[in-house]
Amino acid sequence: MSRSTSHTPSLEQGEMLFRTPMGDAVYFAQEAMIISFSGQRGVVSSSNLNGGYRNDLHYVFNHSVGRDPDILQKRCPGLKGGNIIEHYTVIASELGLDPERTTGMGTAALIENHARAERTYHGVTVQAIATAGIDVNGGRAGDKASYDEFEQRSLLPPPGTINVFLFIDAYLDPGALTRALITATEAKAAALQELMAPSRYSEGLATGSGTDSLIAVCNEESPVVLYGAGKHVLLGEMIGQSVKEAVTKALERQSGMNAQRQSSFLQQGIRYGLGIEDLLALYQARYSASAQDEATLREALQRLASDSHLCAAVASILHLVDQWRWGLISWASLMDLSQLTFSYVSQRYRLDPCGLSIEQGKTPCYELILDELRSLLILLLYREVGS
Repeated sequence: MSRSTSHTPSLEQGEMLFRTPMGDAVYFAQEAMIISFSGQRGVVSSSNLNGGYRNDLHYVFNHSVGRDPDILQKRCPGLKGGNIIEHYTVIASELGLDPERTTGMGTAALIENHARAERTYHGVTVQAIATAGIDVNGGRAGDKASYDEFEQRSLLPPPGTINVFLFIDAYLDPGALTRALITATEAKAAALQELMAPSRYSEGLATGSGTDSLIAVCNEESPVVLYGAGKHVLLGEMIGQSVKEAVTKALERQSGMNAQRQSSFLQQGIRYGLGIEDLLALYQARYSASAQDEATLREALQRLASDSHLCAAVASILHLVDQWRWGLISWASLMDLSQLTFSYVSQRYRLDPCGLSIEQGKTPCYELILDELRSLLILLLYREVGS
């Protein structure tokens, strides 16, 4: 099985980027990636514009608003039309595409930050192309909604979207092509899980954003006919690997989210109130007489967050908290193992013996453990700046 990746660092309007495994032209125009089909294609799209299964489309696109002044000023731009279907119809027309023969997606990620990955086996190539940004809008399936479509009440979410094109150079029936979307979605969630990407709406890990889209395209002119796209077949393996790789690289290119950055307890702990702003606010409240300026404190906290042993200790407690919240371990296990981790940190960093001060028999509340953890990190920061 072969593999390859590619990236276009800068784009010019109307620039030809590359071709899909089926030979379809992929080009950049008016802040959009546009694919023009050169033959008969089967398409399954999550878009409101000509979504579902179609085999009569000529174009697909991914349109970016990442340079829109409203986005740059952290405002949500309005729809180009009365609803989302009219919005994408207008965009297709502005791109010079026939709206009746087009489906598309929208994103705030820049097109030049796209990533693609391929897998080939027995002459069949699968190609995934992703744009991705999730730092400000990551969510977990089942999180509290930010929009009530029944009463049309909205807390407009900040921009953040993972969009994926999936090209399969083989013929798949509508059911198999739809199954490919499921495998691709699981691969996206796996990429986020391996980065410990946090939800911005709960204490959970993100499984995507609320605006993610996916378009899968197969070659209806191919003599190769495949009937499965799940995890048990090679096509499913190729889909999973290519989508996960493309999403992972696109996240890094768009926002710098990668394994090195996410290893920091400031990143892994943000969903539990252990982010840099949370800890700085707590430090300043607790040590108000400290003469250290904010820049010095930030630098010192970043140094602490680069200590792999400390990050591993914090991550272990957070994972235990996750396990308890999910009902997988007992409160006693959470308390005992957290105590061991606190003792380890005390010994390694030569602190006075410290541990959990939670009274036995007290009603289980993981926030008490998190409070103790924040206090421990603030103590380390106090010592780090030499106050």
